[in-house]
Amino acid sequence: MEYNVIIYKKNIKNVILKVKHNGIVTLSVPKKTPNSFIETFLNSKKEWILKNLEKIKKNSTKAVDKSYKNGDNIEYLGKIYILEIFKSSSNKICVEDKYFKIYTTKEINKKNIEAIIYKWYKDKALEIFKISLNKYSNLIGEKFIDFKIRKMKRRWGSCRFVQRIITLNIELIKKPIECIDYVSLHEVAHLKHPHHKKEFWDFISIYMPDWKLRKERLDKYD
Repeated sequence: MEYNVIIYKKNIKNVILKVKHNGIVTLSVPKKTPNSFIETFLNSKKEWILKNLEKIKKNSTKAVDKSYKNGDNIEYLGKIYILEIFKSSSNKICVEDKYFKIYTTKEINKKNIEAIIYKWYKDKALEIFKISLNKYSNLIGEKFIDFKIRKMKRRWGSCRFVQRIITLNIELIKKPIECIDYVSLHEVAHLKHPHHKKEFWDFISIYMPDWKLRKERLDKYD
């Protein structure tokens, strides 16, 4: 699990580390605190931070994640960004440092921001998923006719091997590239082995020896 820390240098005497209910981690320190101390302190508290973030994740109904307000967490390719929304004369999204910045001409409300993010996710997914699927399709020599992207409740992907059509869950765009590659290989491999017998997993292992580690990481993000 990756996370960002927002650091504040204030007129205070003590160091204050917080993991907020929405998953944002903040650290307040005295103004003259050296950066070397901050880095050492955060490293020493990494286990505590991760433990609290995991607790929030388990207890959350994800309602906070879907409020689409400034300060919310936005996931993209395995990293967590802080959402910032700006009223603008043009429409664009910038992902830089630890911020996911939306500039929009539309009224700033949950419905509009959700639609903007979903479209951006889909555009990125079309590009990134296609590269990943083509890589493993070419590697194992099994061609698919088409691939689709949609929201899926219980699966990361599916393969209609007779029609040779692969569908990937748009939620995958939030996950690390190595997890996307695992799902891509998994579905492409079904074009050759349309089952989950030992033969299928042995075939996967030839092209991705560490698939179990990737699957475990993906399951942690689920």
